[in-house]
Amino acid sequence: MSEFFNQLDASKRKRIPLDEVKRVYYSLYPEVQNNPERQALLLHALRDLENQGLLSLPAPGGWEKVGRPPLPTWVALVRKTRVTDTSGYSEVAWVPELGFWPKLKPMQLADAKAINDFLLCRRDSLTLVPIKERSLEIFGDEKRLDALRTGTSLFIGRLPLTALGAFLVPLPLPYRQASAPGKPVLVVENHNSFWSFGEWNQTVLRYSAVVYGAGEAFRSTGQALGQVLLEVGGYGAEYLGDLDPKGVGIPLDFNRGSDAQGLQVRPALDLYRWLLAHGRTRKKPECRGAVAESATAWLGPELGETLTELWAQGLWIPQEALGFEQLKAWRYSD
Repeated sequence: MSEFFNQLDASKRKRIPLDEVKRVYYSLYPEVQNNPERQALLLHALRDLENQGLLSLPAPGGWEKVGRPPLPTWVALVRKTRVTDTSGYSEVAWVPELGFWPKLKPMQLADAKAINDFLLCRRDSLTLVPIKERSLEIFGDEKRLDALRTGTSLFIGRLPLTALGAFLVPLPLPYRQASAPGKPVLVVENHNSFWSFGEWNQTVLRYSAVVYGAGEAFRSTGQALGQVLLEVGGYGAEYLGDLDPKGVGIPLDFNRGSDAQGLQVRPALDLYRWLLAHGRTRKKPECRGAVAESATAWLGPELGETLTELWAQGLWIPQEALGFEQLKAWRYSD
């Protein structure tokens, strides 16, 4: 759990909002994403850090009104003064990439010095390798670079991972290939739908592969999706998720994060259209507070407006409403 705290502690903010807490936790423990007890597991982790005196949780008014269990809307880091001897660092032969070293906090200088020593020895022989391999080489700890980075950079964006010959390896995306090269792949949010669409696609050959997006973990899997497209000979990617704010936000976040790579997913509009016309709705009062613009941004004006009206009623539609039996009976046009 110290790794969880290390990444929270790397934030510039003392008070960290719940969205960022979740992002850090699920990036470290992606297997928790689809666990029905994920809220309880995260709360247990936060309580553990609170008991260690590393962070504090808000008073009752600072917690969610719903949830199983409700979570704090923010956590506050308890940053104790750490005394570090900074003498001697001015005598180090710093490489140009670390020319910003005088601006670092005392606690950061030891890490910067270890990186500096590595770069002095390996300046002309760097090959891009996974971040944990490079971290073990530099620090003797395969997780240290992960704790230091913010996004894909170290020391609040001053040092890119590429300067160390390292890169983030995305979680591999499970997929089921079909004999349909040249067609798009379909990414589905949930694992039961992964089976149903994968089985159906073996007969209809509508997609070159069906890919399991693993819920919120899909947000940071751009390189992995590119690898899937390469392996199956696919052309383009469609996405289908739950018709709730989170299910809409996942592909939008993916597209924003993938801009630099040029890889985007587009909505599987006819599948969404079927769900909005025939899918079984469920109640979720928090949908009433959802941002309507996100529905339109993902589904376009017509379907986006229909979904916004659904949310206004406190309703949503699980993607499982379009299940295996419905797919087998569906007559679609390519």
